[in-house]
Amino acid sequence: MAATLPLDTVEAVLNTIQEHEQALHLLDGQIESLLRSARQLQFLQEQHRLAIRKCKSQITLARRLPPEILASIFEECVNNGWTRTPLVVSHVCSTWREAAHIPTVWSHVYINLEARDPYQRTLLWLQRSQKTLLTIDIEIGQDISQLHNVADLLIAEAARWKTLTIKSRFLDPVNQILARFSNTTAPQLRAINFSVDQEFTLSVDPNNSDHELTNLRSFVEVAPLLRSLSTTRNVLPGSGTVPPTIKDLTLRLPCHYRSNEHPVSMVIRMLSELPLLEQFTIEVPNLHNQRFSLDEGMQTVQTVLLEHLRSMTIMGANNIFGFIPHIRTPVLKELFLRSTVDTVHSTDLGIWVRNFLRESLPPITLLEFRDLEIDHSVYTQLFASLPSLEELRLHDSDILDDVLQQLGGPEALCPSLQRLDLRWCGRVSGLALVQLVKRRLHAQEVSNADDGYGSVTPISEITLINCSFVKEEDLLQLAEMTVCRLMHRGQSDFCSLYGCCANERYRRRLKQRNMFHPPIFTGDAKRGVVF
Repeated sequence: MAATLPLDTVEAVLNTIQEHEQALHLLDGQIESLLRSARQLQFLQEQHRLAIRKCKSQITLARRLPPEILASIFEECVNNGWTRTPLVVSHVCSTWREAAHIPTVWSHVYINLEARDPYQRTLLWLQRSQKTLLTIDIEIGQDISQLHNVADLLIAEAARWKTLTIKSRFLDPVNQILARFSNTTAPQLRAINFSVDQEFTLSVDPNNSDHELTNLRSFVEVAPLLRSLSTTRNVLPGSGTVPPTIKDLTLRLPCHYRSNEHPVSMVIRMLSELPLLEQFTIEVPNLHNQRFSLDEGMQTVQTVLLEHLRSMTIMGANNIFGFIPHIRTPVLKELFLRSTVDTVHSTDLGIWVRNFLRESLPPITLLEFRDLEIDHSVYTQLFASLPSLEELRLHDSDILDDVLQQLGGPEALCPSLQRLDLRWCGRVSGLALVQLVKRRLHAQEVSNADDGYGSVTPISEITLINCSFVKEEDLLQLAEMTVCRLMHRGQSDFCSLYGCCANERYRRRLKQRNMFHPPIFTGDAKRGVVF
C-alpha cells in the first residue's frame, strides 16, 4: 500500500506553484511593457526613416535640376511620341509641376480627331503654351466631325505656327484643312509634313489634279519662311504643286495597294520648279514597289540646274535613278544612292552616275552606294571624278580588289579620302584593304618629303561589317594603322535606323553566302578597334 503525502507538504507545494504563477504574471507584464516600448521605438525609427527619405527627395538630381532643364527633358519626351507628358509629370511633385508649367513644354500640340474631345484638349494645349512657337501634329481618321472646329482654333494661333504635320487616311480631309489654312497668315511657319495612307491611284494623269494637294502653293504668300516640305504619299506631286521657296524637299513613296508607275520626267519637271533647293530626298520604303518609267517626256525636258543643292538621297529600284543625268548640281556635297531590293542590276545605273559626275563636277565629300551593282570599269571612272571625296560607303557591293587598289599610292584616285565604310562586300579581301591603308600612309610620307607629289590623305577610319574575306589577322594589321570599326554607329546609322541588316532578307543572304562575322577581340593595337 502506497504512502500518502502529508497535508502540510501538499499545501507547501501549492503555495510554491502560486508564487511561480505570480512571478510569471509579473514577467508577462514586464514583457508586454518592453514590447510596447519596442513598438514605440520602431515607430520612431520609421518616422525618422520617412523624414530621411523626404529630406533626400528634396536634394535628388531631379529636384536640383533647374526647371528649364527639366522642361527640355519633358519636351524631348513629347517629341518622342509621349504626347501626354505635360499632364503626367505635373502629378509627380511640386518641382516637376513647376517645370511642366513652362510654356515650351506645351508647345507640341498633338491632335487626334478620333480621340475623346479633341477640341478641349487642343484648347488646353494652346492656352498653356502661351506665346511660344508651336509644333502641330494633326492625325485625321474616319471621324472628321471636329475637323473644322479644331482648324478654327489653330487658325486663331497661326502667328505661332513653326511646324505643321498632317497625317490622314484619305486625301480629301487634308485638302479641306489646307483650304482653311490658306486664308490665314503664318509668318513663323518653317516646315510642313503630309502623310496620306489610303491612296490607290495606279497611274497619275498629269492633266488631272484630283490627286493633288490643293492650296499648297498658296503657302508662298501666307508663310514667307516656309522652306521645308515632306510628303508621304502614293503619288508624286504634280507640276505647280510644290512652293518654289522650298529648300528641303523629302518625298516618300509607299505603295499600299499595287505598284504605281511614275514617269521620270515628272521628277525632272518638279525639280525645275525649285530653284532654291538645297536638300532633296526621294525614297520608296523597303518592301514597297513603285515603278518608274523612262518616258517619252524626258526627250523634251531640258537639263535642270540646281545651283544650291548640297545633299541628295535617292532610294528605290532601277529607273528611279534615271533622272540623275538630267540635273546639274555644281555644289553637291553628299550623294546617297540606295536600293530597296536585294541588289539593283542595271547596266545603265553606273553610266547615269558617271555622266552626272562628269557633267556637274560636284565637290562631293560623302558618297554612299547601298545594294547597287555597278560595273567594275565604271567604278574607276567614278573615282576619277571625285577628287574631293572624304568618305566612301559601299553596302553590298562586289567591288574588286584591283579597283580598290586604285585608291592607294602617291597618284591615288580620291586623294582626299579619309573614311571607308564597307558592309556585306563579298569580294573585297582583307589583304587588299591592308595594302590600301599602307599605300596611302606611305604616299602621305612621300608627299611630305617631296613637294613634287600631290597630297594624299591617309585612311583615318575603316568600317567592316560582314565582309566575307576579311580575317582576324587583317583586322589586327588595320588596327595598327587606323581606327577599325566592326559595329554600327548607333541610332544615327542607316542600318541601325532601318534595321536593314537585321531583317529577314539579310538573314537569308547571310545563310546563303555563309558570311564570315569578324570576331570581337581586344589587343594592343596602336590605333584600336571600335566596337
